[in-house]
Amino acid sequence: MLKIGVQSASWYNREDPLASFEYIKSCGFDAVDFNIDGYVSTSKLNKEGLQETFFDQSIEEILAYFTPLKEASEKTGVEISQMHAPFPACIVGNEELNEYIRMILDKCFAVCEYVKCPAIVVHPIGGNTKDEEWANNRDMYGKLIPIIKKYKGVKICLENLFTTRPNRIEEGKLNSAEDMAVLIDELNEKAGGDYFGFCFDVGHAILLRKNIRDYLVTLGHRVTILHLHDNNGVDDLHMPPYSCLASGRYHVCNWDSLVEGLAEIGYRGVLAFETFRVFSAYPADVRTDVLKMIASIGRSWSKRIEGTCAE
Repeated sequence: MLKIGVQSASWYNREDPLASFEYIKSCGFDAVDFNIDGYVSTSKLNKEGLQETFFDQSIEEILAYFTPLKEASEKTGVEISQMHAPFPACIVGNEELNEYIRMILDKCFAVCEYVKCPAIVVHPIGGNTKDEEWANNRDMYGKLIPIIKKYKGVKICLENLFTTRPNRIEEGKLNSAEDMAVLIDELNEKAGGDYFGFCFDVGHAILLRKNIRDYLVTLGHRVTILHLHDNNGVDDLHMPPYSCLASGRYHVCNWDSLVEGLAEIGYRGVLAFETFRVFSAYPADVRTDVLKMIASIGRSWSKRIEGTCAE
């Protein structure tokens, strides 16, 4: 049975990690996507200038801070399967800030190793042209290679994104499956090992009307982690799968194609749900039931992906 995960946003209490992990385990989850990006805003630093942040502490202090998180994971058996790195991870033209961000990422990678988290998402960045976009990302990720190589069992994952324009949504940074595959392979060759992988965000793929199965098959073994959530094809809603219907007749996303694609590539990672908006969309007294439903969807998919579901 594949493990079922959920993002830490909304239910995680920094003052009581153990109670938080016990709660999410009671909802049926085996893993957590931890939002370490919540400890600093690089967008704010770019807007307001460099200032003291959580990550100015020594690495010893930071690891001590996250020790209760590590202990909560170990005691409950709920693993920390991925993290969200602060984003943007690079501001083109602001090298002073970028050096500071790399220090932040270095400490994030160290936390990953410490709590035995195998993957962390570092979003791609843009450019004024396609060539510039490629150059910017090769440079940004290339500078992270000597940093990530210091840490055992931690992989940087690129994610498919989108760009919002007036009255429309467009392809994001290196968003095509083909581009992602090429860049990930280039980076791993340069690093001399398996240090980069792919985070497939199905919600973003829905917005861009991608063929889910084909996208997964193109990325294949590079698919390391998932962000599973639903939307109406217009807004990035982060709702549970099967939430959104088109014309009241069929689901906006072809969820069967997701399951089929994951089965075809032999995916054996965590089925991680990025459905944090259930905490604002549903009344407080039913949120636990909604989380349990999401975990049940994950278990249903797991059976199908592993071929153990009786048809």
